[in-house]
Amino acid sequence: MKLEYTGPKEIISPHGIDFKSGKDDKYVYIYPAMQIHDAIHHEYRTGAIYSYDIEEKKSNNTELLNKILNLNSSIKNNCVSEINDYEKYLDNEIEDVKIHKEYNEIEKDVYKKNLIIMKKYRMQRETNKIIYNHLIEIIVDDIIIHKLKELNTPFNERYWHILQTIQGELSHHKKRSIGSTLDAIHKEIITISLKINSIR
Repeated sequence: MKLEYTGPKEIISPHGIDFKSGKDDKYVYIYPAMQIHDAIHHEYRTGAIYSYDIEEKKSNNTELLNKILNLNSSIKNNCVSEINDYEKYLDNEIEDVKIHKEYNEIEKDVYKKNLIIMKKYRMQRETNKIIYNHLIEIIVDDIIIHKLKELNTPFNERYWHILQTIQGELSHHKKRSIGSTLDAIHKEIITISLKINSIR
């Protein structure tokens, strides 16, 4: 298991391999999500407002992965299990090409080869997604444990995406649905605010 940038979502067919613009690799969100985790993961005093300076120096991929995998005792096993399940899914997809009735034999051969060529790419892309999703779950657990009312981040596309993901995880949380409001705040500088409904 490793962290590594791949690229946008692939589109694989018997006619070639293409990529879908706007569907970026979750890798690009993992480091800023880890910054959010570090910003909220500490002891709290009731009623206090906390700030966190974003680090300019980015961890390398190995350091970042090790840091994430050490956040709790189950994350590594869960990630490995999900990655293995995805590899089985890809292997079955490759094997099942032969039963596609809509393709002739040449198309089946090309499609199978394209799936094989892209397997490593897809595995890494899914690995990044699995690690990102588990990191978001940990962030949401921290929000719930500490009953946080609001998160504020710099205004950019990556933080907006991460806060949207956190918002979705809050609303579909395993124990209870928690509402929230995501908005841009226009003051001296523009920031993003995720206001979280009261957590009991």
